Amino acid sequence: MAVVSLKIGGRFYKFSCNDGQEVHMRELADMLDKRADQLTKSIGFMQEGQLLAMICLLLAEEKNQLEKATNAEMLEQSETQVTESLQNLASKINALAESLTQ
Repeated sequence: MAVVSLKIGGRFYKFSCNDGQEVHMRELADMLDKRADQLTKSIGFMQEGQLLAMICLLLAEEKNQLEKATNAEMLEQSETQVTESLQNLASKINALAESLTQ
């Protein structure tokens, strides 16, 4: 088990992670640290807990928006598939109707 020191919001935190995950953990912490910098530049100084909570809220909002976009995309794909299936079925019915009238 590795221990990695990560900077988030100008403060350092030690975390345990699986061996080999240190680089990934640093990348994630860098993303959070950048968010913290953006927040403090736009809002001003915040207590540590409030800053971390704000970062969490922003990430939750992004996740929510991505889920909505993904759901809308999936619904659109489903509608397209249903339309194609109905068109194929209509073609088969028309072909069957033509063969019955001959």
